[in-house]
Amino acid sequence: MTTHNPIDTARETLKQLTQRKLLPTPDNFERVYSEIMGIPVDARTNKLADLLLRAYESLPAEDASAKIAIAKLRRAIDDEKWELVPQLTLELADLNSRNRQLTQNWGSLLQDLMKAWELRNPALSQSYKQAALERVLLSFGNTPDELNEKLHNLVKSWLQPAAGQDEEQETGTARNNTETTVATPVHETNDGDRSQVWKDIFDYTLKFGIEPRLVHYPELSQHFSDTRTALASISSSHDIDNFFPQLRGFLIRLELQAQDDERLVTGLSNLMQLMLQNVAELNQSDSYLVGQISGLQQILAQPNISIQHIYQLEASLKEVIHKQGKLKHSLDEATSSLRALLDTFLDKLSLMSNSTGDFQQRLHSHSENIRSTRDVNQLNSILQSLLSDTADMQTNLSESHGELLAARNEVHSAQQRISELEQALEAASAKIKEDQLTGAYNRRGLEEHFEREISRAKRSGQPLSVALIDVDNFKQLNDRYGHLTGDDVLKYLVELMHRSMRSSDIVARFGGEEFVVLLPDTGISEAIELVQRLQRELTKNFFLANQDRLVVTFSAGVAQWHLGECDTDVIERADGAMYRAKLAGKNRTLSAETP
Repeated sequence: MTTHNPIDTARETLKQLTQRKLLPTPDNFERVYSEIMGIPVDARTNKLADLLLRAYESLPAEDASAKIAIAKLRRAIDDEKWELVPQLTLELADLNSRNRQLTQNWGSLLQDLMKAWELRNPALSQSYKQAALERVLLSFGNTPDELNEKLHNLVKSWLQPAAGQDEEQETGTARNNTETTVATPVHETNDGDRSQVWKDIFDYTLKFGIEPRLVHYPELSQHFSDTRTALASISSSHDIDNFFPQLRGFLIRLELQAQDDERLVTGLSNLMQLMLQNVAELNQSDSYLVGQISGLQQILAQPNISIQHIYQLEASLKEVIHKQGKLKHSLDEATSSLRALLDTFLDKLSLMSNSTGDFQQRLHSHSENIRSTRDVNQLNSILQSLLSDTADMQTNLSESHGELLAARNEVHSAQQRISELEQALEAASAKIKEDQLTGAYNRRGLEEHFEREISRAKRSGQPLSVALIDVDNFKQLNDRYGHLTGDDVLKYLVELMHRSMRSSDIVARFGGEEFVVLLPDTGISEAIELVQRLQRELTKNFFLANQDRLVVTFSAGVAQWHLGECDTDVIERADGAMYRAKLAGKNRTLSAETP
């Protein structure tokens, strides 16, 4: 329907908006009104939106999300939904700026990375690829833009040799198809190519396997450069004969340098051990400092120290030092306060002593006056003075008594505060012996308690038993519910052991899902009963994992310490019994003392 009456046109426009289920916005009203009035479409075109669309269409849109956004903008302009144009334009601008910052969009980069990883290349082993990828991820994992660029370059370097080989293979195939009559030259060329490939592999090994290790050894760098130059100039067997002595000389120097580094590390480790031992001997009364030194000494005494051990110890020490610093500061303040209170106490005693001395002198003077006088009025005056001095002395004594009681209470309070801080300081120091996840003792804490209990068993003659506990089906639980749930299971088990076992029993995490329990003054039969009771307590309760009710079980082996055994011997026998318990069906306890 077309009409030129503005009122009828407006009424018809509202009716059309209702029928088309369009919002009565000014743009929709204008568009429908123009259709009814017969205004040409070109007159209603949004020139700015068209210009923006053409600008974005002219940009390279490799990303699928950018293509989709351009299509949405085009459709909105075609449908004249101008209210959608600003938001779509902003999305395109964001995508364009994001893609311009990246060397390659993440989707195609990951595809290329998977392709390069799976591609077999004799010059690039899988172990080399893994090491290179780990270096890039560790170095640039926190900077996405740089990580994108480095991964792009890494993938490009992996694909280039393969591409070169493909071209050689295609060239060789074409040559074989077109020059079938000259077979011998082709074989000679292939042998030469293989020789060049092996030279390239050797040079690649030298450059990326050895050269990065020479950063701190400038005296070896020139020798290394000469070796690579000699390798590049090899063209005959005579050159090879001359090259190997030079290579051998370089490798010998490299080995000597490695031995020097090893001796240097050993010397520094021994020097650190001596310094720590000296500090510990000078601070025997400082238990928290001795505990930290003991932890460092055990790490340094290990035959193979890994960077993970050092990082773990560093994290534990940082936490302990932070807590100890706060407690030490409070302890110093409390000690200073106690010292000030004691000074005040002594001052009060001194004042009381001075006052008492003055009073004694006045009493002696009054006594002399009484003996020498015969006048009654003078005696009355002396008596009044005596009563006054006595009253003053009583008042002073009463005040001093109250002040001394208050000072004594403050001293007692300060002593109690110092005792609490010292206990807290010892507790903070003990944290270095605890497993960070479960709260049980760690390997270091286990070794200390084991040594102490063995010494006590030797003195007392009482039995000492050891249980090795391993959670059943722990790997399957981790795979199904995740490592966080696995961690919760371990904490749940340790909490139950602390509740169910005796206060004298010592629980330590031996590694992974394995725990060692020391049972002092306990024979093998009683130890088995204690562990079996723990198993029954564990199966009485359900553990909730993602709304699933799980029954957690463990297998255990129990061994009794015998005279002459060290801790590792007993644990090894208990481990054998635990392994037999696993084979026997799990969720059971077996003894290492019976065949």
